[in-house]
Amino acid sequence: MLRVSFPGTRFPDPGPREGERGFTLAGMFVVMAVMAIFLTVAVQSASFQVQREKEEELIFRGQQAVEAIRLFRARNGRFPLTLDELVKAKPRVLRKPWADPMTGLPNWVPVYLGEESGTVVGGSPAPTPTPGARGRPAQARGPIIGVRSSVCAEAIKIWEGRTNYCEWKFYFDPQKQTAPGKQLVPGPTPRPSPGRR
Repeated sequence: MLRVSFPGTRFPDPGPREGERGFTLAGMFVVMAVMAIFLTVAVQSASFQVQREKEEELIFRGQQAVEAIRLFRARNGRFPLTLDELVKAKPRVLRKPWADPMTGLPNWVPVYLGEESGTVVGGSPAPTPTPGARGRPAQARGPIIGVRSSVCAEAIKIWEGRTNYCEWKFYFDPQKQTAPGKQLVPGPTPRPSPGRR
């Protein structure tokens, strides 16, 4: 349609047609949906990364507790009976009580001698019975050889075949562990004396 304009005459702007308005609205919904998907993926990725970092810190701190137990045993000739002994020992074996990264608190659960290979069910292992005691078993206690987290959530990482944090037991095993930087070197093989059979 041809419009002829005369000086001083103004025609109203027709604006977008009905079909164009619907297309703009649909386009805006598509853009918003795509943005929501990207935002969801970004949040999931960030929370996944935070969880992985907590798991790595849990392993590091658990191994630090094992090293403190190793030093305590080497210096005192016995395992600690409480986790506080690791902090209060003279000379020091642990600078400060490490917080469990899963809880943010220094509320590690002790792993007592004999519990290192047991499976944790429902957040706490079966208590070690007191020898000679009858009826209900007493609360587990004795020499502490390691620690574990109190959180039993499923982990992203599988550590030593275990999938829940409370099953990740960090404990001192004299057969496997030595001081940092040293390797276990097999000793000489004994040879029979030439005169004996």
